Amino acid sequence: MDYRKAPRKTNESALARLRMERGLTQGQLAKMVGCYANDISGWEKGLHRPGSAALLKLAAALDCTIDEILQ
Repeated sequence: MDYRKAPRKTNESALARLRMERGLTQGQLAKMVGCYANDISGWEKGLHRPGSAALLKLAAALDCTIDEILQ
């Protein structure tokens, strides 16, 4: 199987959905928020949760509410 052509499995998290709806990569969102792409990835995978300061920045960057991110 050629993994380069296989469809990518996307995360079902609200954060991932909001980010992709806005056409942003994890790296782009990380720059907007002031963190690392690995942080965005971990939040999207549910490995850990963003702190209150990061949530405020995410909401501003994604033009949404904190509640929408945490759904």
